[in-house]
Amino acid sequence: MDRTELSSGMRGQIIAHVTSRIMSGEWQAGDRIPSEQALTDLFRVSRMTVHHALRDLAARGFLIRRAGSGTFVAGPSEYVTEYRHHDIIKEITRRGGRHKAQVLRRELRESSPEEAAAFNMSPREMLFHAIVLHHEDDRPIELEDRLIAPRFLPDAMEMDLTSQTMFSRLMLVKPNRQGTEVLRAVTGSQREMALLDIDAGTPLLEVVRRTWSPEGVVTVARMLRAGSHSALTGSIRNLDPRDNQHR
Repeated sequence: MDRTELSSGMRGQIIAHVTSRIMSGEWQAGDRIPSEQALTDLFRVSRMTVHHALRDLAARGFLIRRAGSGTFVAGPSEYVTEYRHHDIIKEITRRGGRHKAQVLRRELRESSPEEAAAFNMSPREMLFHAIVLHHEDDRPIELEDRLIAPRFLPDAMEMDLTSQTMFSRLMLVKPNRQGTEVLRAVTGSQREMALLDIDAGTPLLEVVRRTWSPEGVVTVARMLRAGSHSALTGSIRNLDPRDNQHR
């Protein structure tokens, strides 16, 4: 066995030694673990081998290394759930359904004080406003209420909203956006329940999405769906441990 293989094998033993004590609960979150020198003496390896082993464990979220203080057991990692935003036309088509859009409102109008604040603009500046009821095989499934800053979609009033969604168009003209999204279970108004053709008291999934680019806020949208027509499927991943260290 050459020196590289020996070093790799010893590094694995150090990693197993540390993780076994963390997993057993012997070392708790926040506990300071033995120093690099103590582990060097225990395993009779070079200081560099220990250093690499602890660095690997820190990168994997087991440890936090603090310059001048030592190495500590990390707390539980936070995680995020990620799911894709699908264009509703594509979503329906994938299910083998037929999409139809009913445009309930389309206008270019002055913003209210609340809307202006959401777009970081002066009150009474113009916004494009559209309300669209999306159907799948003649059954209403989503009510979309969307505001768009006109400078990001200057031809919004001419768009054919029955064949292209505002979401898909914005993804073409402003694909690289950031934003926030809030999901809630709500009870809709009488009008919303009637448009979605569901009984009073049926829970709705409300999605409020606000996205922006370096040039400013692009759109604010509110989507409503009956709970029985809603499903979010995504993947879970841990946050980068380095993010947790800098919170």
